[in-house]
Amino acid sequence: MPLDPTRIALAVHGGLSIVCATCERYWGARDRGVPGDTCLSDRPCGGPLAGDTFHNYRGPMTQFDQFCFACGNGATRVLRVKGHVRPIGCCDEHEKLVRKLKPENRPAVNLVVVSKGEEKSSEELSAKKEPLVLKFRSGDG
Repeated sequence: MPLDPTRIALAVHGGLSIVCATCERYWGARDRGVPGDTCLSDRPCGGPLAGDTFHNYRGPMTQFDQFCFACGNGATRVLRVKGHVRPIGCCDEHEKLVRKLKPENRPAVNLVVVSKGEEKSSEELSAKKEPLVLKFRSGDG
């Protein structure tokens, strides 16, 4: 089934990541009546706040560093998730929100935030920027 732009816009307006909102696996789960924001991925899949880089994404987006993973606006920053190669774009507004989160009781997620155009290897980034370490509260997605 083709993706519906109206459904995508409503989902993003409701707080769903633009990446999930444009993923066939997410909408496949909605069409099957799967509760919550779970998708049909055979393995857990998610964004940088879940310690992932949308590794099971199935949809039209291809350059994840060019747009904000949350809202879809142009990326002004890039997030690097420890243990993953794919850079994830982030706008100024959502970088501030990412930095404000104080998650607990989950394995730490190391994110390196860099300005656009400064993208280097993970090792070079780690040496230049201090990683943003997030820990998740239980019960959070």
